[in-house]
Order: sequence, then C-alpha cells, then structure tokens
Amino acid sequence: MHTLDRRALVRTGLFAAVGIGAAPLLAACGGDAGQAKVQDSEKGTASAVLRPISERFGLVGDLRLDYIAGSGPGDVQNKLLSGALNVSSFGPLGAAVSAGAGADVVLFSPGLNNHVYWLVAENSPYTHPSDLRGKSIATPPKNSDAYRSAQLAAAVNGVDFDAEYEVHQGAVVNGLALFERGDVEAILTIEPNATRLIGEGARQLAAVRDLWREGTGDETPLVLNGQGALRSWITEEADLASALDALRRGVHQRIHDDPGLLAEFHDAYGISADQRRAISLLPERLVDVYPLEWDGAVFDNLRLQIETAVEHGIVDEAPDRDVHVDLEAR
Repeated sequence: MHTLDRRALVRTGLFAAVGIGAAPLLAACGGDAGQAKVQDSEKGTASAVLRPISERFGLVGDLRLDYIAGSGPGDVQNKLLSGALNVSSFGPLGAAVSAGAGADVVLFSPGLNNHVYWLVAENSPYTHPSDLRGKSIATPPKNSDAYRSAQLAAAVNGVDFDAEYEVHQGAVVNGLALFERGDVEAILTIEPNATRLIGEGARQLAAVRDLWREGTGDETPLVLNGQGALRSWITEEADLASALDALRRGVHQRIHDDPGLLAEFHDAYGISADQRRAISLLPERLVDVYPLEWDGAVFDNLRLQIETAVEHGIVDEAPDRDVHVDLEAR
C-alpha cells in the first residue's frame, strides 16, 4: 500500500470532508475478483443516465458493482484517493495535481467530453464571456474538472480566469440558486443543468470546448474526464478494469445508437416531465458528451491539456508519466 501526503492533498484541495479523520490516506487495494467500488450515477450530472441505461440493457453481466455516490464535483475524486472508491471520474488536470501530491491516478477508459457552459439570463446584455470581466459568476468548486477546464480555456485566450472574474464557487446547487435568484450575472455550469436552464429561458454564451478550440486550434473533442483509478489497482485488477472499460463503452454506444434514451431517462437527470423543452433538447445537446474513442487522439488531448495548464500556472508541473493508460494495448 502507498501512503499519500495528507498535507499536500489538503493544500491542493483534493482532500475534503470524506470522514476519515486523521487516518492516513491509503491506496485502494484490489478487491474480490469481479467486484469493484464504483461511482454511482448522480442526479444533476451527465453521468446520471449511465447506471439506468446499463441496467435497462443488462450490460453489467457478472460484474459485482458496489455503487457509491458522491456529493458533487470533487467529492468522488476524494473518495477515490481515500480508498472509498476503486473507480471514479477523474480529469487530466486533477490527475496531474494528484500526482504532485503523491497519488498515482491514471485514466483508463472513456469518461465524458467537456460539457461546461457559460449561461446568462435571457434579457442579459452580455454576448461573450469577455463581456463579463469584473462581473460576478457562479461556478463549480475550484477543485472540480469543470472549473479547471474553464480556467484552461480562458488562459489559452489570454484571460486569467481567477483574476478577471468575480468568482462565486461552490456546490453546483448553490451556483444554480445564485443564478436563478439573479445574485450573479452569469453561471458556469455542467449538463444537464445547462439544458434545464436553457429550457427555462436562459441564454448560452459559450461552450468551454469551443473556447479551448479557438485558443489552441485543437479540433479533438476536449476531454473533461475519464474513468480513473490508482495505477496500483489497475495493475492488480487488470481484467476487472478491462471489464469496466467495456461496460462504459457499451453504455456510450447505446446512447449513440439511440440518443432518444437521454430524453427517456430525463428523470435520472433531475429534469421533470413538465420541463418539455429541456427534455426535447437532451438528445441533441448531450449525445456527444459520451465519447466512444479511447485512442491516440484522445491521449494527445490529455497531454496537451496538462502541458498547457503547466504553461499557464494552473498546474505546478507535469507528472513523470502519462496520466492515462490504454488497456487494449497491454
């Protein structure tokens, strides 16, 4: 087992209230064959439909999955680092920050493409994120993949995100409350919340993935996160990791084969039946959030994100090794 530097994790914001007191953080050990502690679907996130779709089509097979929910962005990553989870979503920048704190996290399978958006009220005068410099915006927590991707997309366009916006960061539900009360000029939020707000009349200013492309010229879909695990767990549980990779790709393939599933499972997203406009938008807006590829182009995007984050001071240094692995190449 590998003991992590608890103080370093506190400094980087990767160790939150995960209920382990003063105990050292220990790397998760391999569990029973075919059994894994995995991130559960959470309402209000794009991952919310993954479990119900897998169950609808019987994709889990003989895998024994212990589903453990998180309390929002950043929390499932903390649970992975503490050993409460074997597998959770993890972004490339979060993995790089973790490496600096002594945690060898690797992404081994597709997660989600970037689905972070800038939104304003319908009658807002603003037409671009640059118009909001100096203005108040609600954002996810600073240790979340969504926040880091917004920092990165701003940086490649010459904008210091933290310095040039009045950021009100916190839990997603808190940001939504601030925006819906009119206490902030804009919100930076994820799916399906963005689609729900648009269905209620909010206006989309920009997608973080488009800002990244404008600033870098990189046409590869911007990866928000992958399925992450400690490298030691993947080494010990290679067959199980491969099975989880196949499960995730199978769910994504079902979504691409029938995007209407996203509307059908609107309740899993936390979108009620009377929010008809939002429901109608789900297949179009979210289908490309669920990638099918885990290949060289994706890996180049992960490396570029980390290199660019180091260049702009968002991440202190790049890890010694890639934060991704291709299980099919083993």
